[in-house]
Amino acid sequence: MDRQTRDERKKQLFSLFGIEKFAEVKVGNLSTGMKQKASLVISLVHDPEFIIFDEPTNGLDVLTAKVVTDFLLHLRDTGHTIIVSTHIFSLVDKICDRVGIILDGHMVTCGEKSRICGGKNMEDAFFDIYYNYTGGEQQ
Repeated sequence: MDRQTRDERKKQLFSLFGIEKFAEVKVGNLSTGMKQKASLVISLVHDPEFIIFDEPTNGLDVLTAKVVTDFLLHLRDTGHTIIVSTHIFSLVDKICDRVGIILDGHMVTCGEKSRICGGKNMEDAFFDIYYNYTGGEQQ
């Protein structure tokens, strides 16, 4: 990516995530939430086709978490492949087309979210799968 394109994209992302005034601050001096935002900008500045996020809304205030979620939807809708590791079921419900569930280090199910959820929300489907996998009783 050429310098001008990178700088323009960086400016757009810093504005989107509301961190323009922190552009010259060392990451180590930022708050947890600001570090998360800076990490997102660093991850996205080169507009990758494939993106892997581990808890992308962790440490963010509600408003910024919505900005991130909306941006992930935008990326998905513009043809990017996004892999998200999260325990926030509402995020999965909102942005994911496919789901893989890992329990005890094993992929216990993977496929279209609609098939895995069977009409339920992701949280209820997860606990059905969990209890089935562990042989536990539902409370």
